[in-house]
Amino acid sequence: MKRLIFLAIVLAGCSTMMPLQRSGLITAFHLIEDEEYEEAKEFIENMVEDEEAAGWPRTWHARGLLYQNAYREGKQRNNRNLYEMIDRQLFVVYESYEKTLSLDAGSRIRNQLAPRYVLLANDIQAMGKKSFEEGNYEEALEAFETVEQIRQSELLNLDTDTTLVYNMAIAAIEGGQREKAIQYLQRLDEYRYGSNVSHLLSEEYLQQGDTLRASKVLQDGIAKYDENEDLVFLLADIKFSVGLAEESVGILDRKSELYPSNYKFPYTRGLIHQKTGNYEEALVAYWESLELEPEKPIIYAHIATCFYNIGIEIEERARTMNRNSEVQVKRARSTAALESSTRWLSKAMELEVSDPEALAIIRELSALLDITKRVDSVNDESSEDDEAKEGSDTQ
Repeated sequence: MKRLIFLAIVLAGCSTMMPLQRSGLITAFHLIEDEEYEEAKEFIENMVEDEEAAGWPRTWHARGLLYQNAYREGKQRNNRNLYEMIDRQLFVVYESYEKTLSLDAGSRIRNQLAPRYVLLANDIQAMGKKSFEEGNYEEALEAFETVEQIRQSELLNLDTDTTLVYNMAIAAIEGGQREKAIQYLQRLDEYRYGSNVSHLLSEEYLQQGDTLRASKVLQDGIAKYDENEDLVFLLADIKFSVGLAEESVGILDRKSELYPSNYKFPYTRGLIHQKTGNYEEALVAYWESLELEPEKPIIYAHIATCFYNIGIEIEERARTMNRNSEVQVKRARSTAALESSTRWLSKAMELEVSDPEALAIIRELSALLDITKRVDSVNDESSEDDEAKEGSDTQ
């Protein structure tokens, strides 16, 4: 008889455990509703540690609800104790909800969690933006990636947010995660997100030393985005950087034919010729661009630079000559080139110059040419020429 009583006591004990645990869960939900978050946390974390209670979807639902509500309330009230109740609080919310669905994917629980997922995605995205602004690119990337996981989950199954993918790509770039950056940029490229994606993707390939793939991306981008001029210049620059100056010039020539009113194409062609020491060809290109855009000081400054370099080259060659007559001819040509440089530099200085590059060239050339003396000299020569002309007219 005693043994039967003992068995009855044991069975009674087993039968009362589950109601007690369930009552604790009910209590936790009430505490969350009453915003008693610390007490709710104690109940719920104990249940998570309990093997049986940890198998209930409602336990994880309560856990996610607790930390999500506390986070949102804390942000609203600027209460750090609430929005930092637990490390990586919003990620814990996501993990808790995912655990809930893994234990019970019924329509009731899904209907309850769907709006919670939307709020969670918004909060994590805002957190990612803040991390990015603070320079925490790894944290920002994790946040943006989690948002995409939430959006693409079976619960929401939303269309791809290309702006979000772009943010993921930028965070990966800034954080030095190049493989991920390329992965996200490739996705955006498939969506034809914009010419900037072609630019960024080509830069990532260049960072890997893959000029062929970088060139291919730019060529495809030029075709996709209506001959985007920025991509044209980038492609021309890549060709030039790998020693294919003729191909670079060819690209710009073809674009000049398509867009004859765009001064940038002949101007850039001039830069390439100038960099390779083909100053005569550079001058032709610069004059062509000047006809289209006569108010650009930088063009005048580069023309002045070309004439200066021509003059210096002639002068250096003259030093190696022995015959005085040839030396005199060379020096006369050198002087003429330097005087042309001075005149073009003066024209640049007559314009309103705000471009830092143009200002730097003007300052450097001014020092090299001793601009004050040379301008006076040129003016004197012009005056003498005018007087001589007037004299010949009177005669």
